[in-house]
Amino acid sequence: MQSSELSPKRQKLFTFFLIITPVIILVLIEGVLRIINYGGDQSLFVTGPEKQISHYWMCNQNVGSRYFFMQKTRPNPPKDLFLKRKPANGYRIFVMGGSTTAGFPYGYNLMFPRILNFMLSDVFPDRYIEVVNTAMSAVNSYTLYDLTDEILAKQPDAILIYAGHNEYYGALGVGSAESLGRNPAIIYAYLKLRRYKTFLLVRDIVGAIRKGVGKATGRGSETDPTNTLMARIVAEQTIPYKSELYELGLRQYEHNLRMILEKAQKNGVPVILSELVSNIKDQPPFISAPADTFPTAAKAWQIGKQLQARGNYKDAGTALTLAKDLDALRFRATEEMNEVIHKLGEEFHVPVAPMKAAFERQCENGLIGHEIILEHLHPNMKGYFTMAGTFFETMQKNNFIAKEWDAARIHPVDYYAKTWGVTELDTAAAALSIRYLKGGWPFQPRNLPNHSLENFRPTTKAESLSVRVLVDKHFSIVVAHVDMAEYFEKKKQYDKAFEEYKAAWYAIPFEMEFYEGAVRNLLKAKRIREAQQVLALASRYGRTPYLDKVKKRLAQAHEKAAPPPADKAYADLLNKARELLGQKKYDEALPWLARAHRIKESHFTGKWIGLINLKNKNLGVAAAFLQKAVELSPDDFESWYNLCNAYIYLGEKEKAQQTLAHMETLRPHFNDPQDLRGRVERLR
Repeated sequence: MQSSELSPKRQKLFTFFLIITPVIILVLIEGVLRIINYGGDQSLFVTGPEKQISHYWMCNQNVGSRYFFMQKTRPNPPKDLFLKRKPANGYRIFVMGGSTTAGFPYGYNLMFPRILNFMLSDVFPDRYIEVVNTAMSAVNSYTLYDLTDEILAKQPDAILIYAGHNEYYGALGVGSAESLGRNPAIIYAYLKLRRYKTFLLVRDIVGAIRKGVGKATGRGSETDPTNTLMARIVAEQTIPYKSELYELGLRQYEHNLRMILEKAQKNGVPVILSELVSNIKDQPPFISAPADTFPTAAKAWQIGKQLQARGNYKDAGTALTLAKDLDALRFRATEEMNEVIHKLGEEFHVPVAPMKAAFERQCENGLIGHEIILEHLHPNMKGYFTMAGTFFETMQKNNFIAKEWDAARIHPVDYYAKTWGVTELDTAAAALSIRYLKGGWPFQPRNLPNHSLENFRPTTKAESLSVRVLVDKHFSIVVAHVDMAEYFEKKKQYDKAFEEYKAAWYAIPFEMEFYEGAVRNLLKAKRIREAQQVLALASRYGRTPYLDKVKKRLAQAHEKAAPPPADKAYADLLNKARELLGQKKYDEALPWLARAHRIKESHFTGKWIGLINLKNKNLGVAAAFLQKAVELSPDDFESWYNLCNAYIYLGEKEKAQQTLAHMETLRPHFNDPQDLRGRVERLR
């Protein structure tokens, strides 16, 4: 009778297969999930989704899936673009933060990073300025830390951070419905493991079970469809001042910011932090709870309002700020977070934007309230322009971009506010969003449905569209701007239609249809010069048959409208030169062009004299005439290209670099058949 026991060799083999089988199964599952792309691409940056912008990186609209698995609607960053190939004259800024940085409750056209981009581009016209906003609503410092490596991989010249209000309730926060617990080690492990599709699958299954249990018990964050994200994201309503949970959130904030600054410093990337601001004057505490030896938030608020009524504004500010800090519902950052910001600023020699003082200057008696804040912490239009201006001034003071800033090119922030791409629709939509926000918890009792829209009766086209923007997830504020523009165009109100298209491209700068609509209405309004400016702006992102046709038509009209030359001989000389050029008899055409140019300097004669001399290697003459051609027609890219070529042949590296930088500004990522970029780099 044979023994049923396995031999030592077979036992080892059996043990090996016992161990390896689950690994093989996991690898197979991971492989299948990657093939079907489960969860989609969750990278921070993806290739521009359309062919004409495929040479750009764009903020991924699916990146929020990394952090939100308990919500039906997930926040996403703005559709900001930046070039895959950073220009030689490029200066690239990334901005990190939450809903304030993302421009809530306005569209993306009113984000402070967008305003800052315009301000910096005006001061540095020879630089290709990119300000890329990676902000999302309801995220905290864990998200910022998780995004840092991907940002640093994209050659930033600076990083700006305005974040902290979401620290407790933002995704992965200690009081969030999207929490994974209170142990930071578990959260950091999650941020690493979420790169695996198998882990995402398990996470989503667990999340579905949690939502199912919550729905069955009536305690889930999704049980009331009228709940705002602000209401759905909160798990721990009461976090008393100085409590264990409060201190845990404060420590996580400091630790994550410190790690971000360490990474940036290691990569040689300068950072600007910012103080956090919120409404202390007009927003009472949401939850007043005992907090150790401190008075309740309600008591501190009462004292602050009494001091304000007596005209003792300094002490009132102290008491009202304390009331905000004592508020046990942690929707507003405490002053201890500002202390952390200043502490890290000193430690890492990082500038801190003085946002509190900037906002206080805009408010009566220096108490920040509804003059500049819409509800508890989101700025109004004036507030967003103030934020942009404060970051601008901080960059200038600390010599970002350059040591010397051309004071003649610096405009006050009010200059931009007066001409910005914003319309009545933006104001109406923002007002309705705030009305809806205040119709729910915590502004109203938590167990009540949101009734804010029931008695709202739109009285204007803008208000009607605003309602649809709020209730229809497929109808964005940008689409509403296009709808509004078409409405005005049908009524032959072309100036107003143009403003709507302008607001749309300020929100999403790469959508060519917005420029087409803007140009069409400017032409109907006979605003030709502005139409030409929009055409030049659109060329940065691509071309369309319509815009090319308009550009050609305007160029022909300009040529026909040009005043006749004083000497009839000029026309005869020019006609003869054109005839010879048409026959490709360039050397024979040259004297005719030169004689015409002596009578009247024009872009045409300057360009062709330059091109023919470049062909004949008369480089000094070629450069001089091509320089005259670009002075007379700054948008002629071909002349700029050949001017750069001439400077390269002459060995004038600095002039070649300057010309190349201007070309990148005119036409980013231009085709370079003669390898000007490489040849300029090789010049000594």
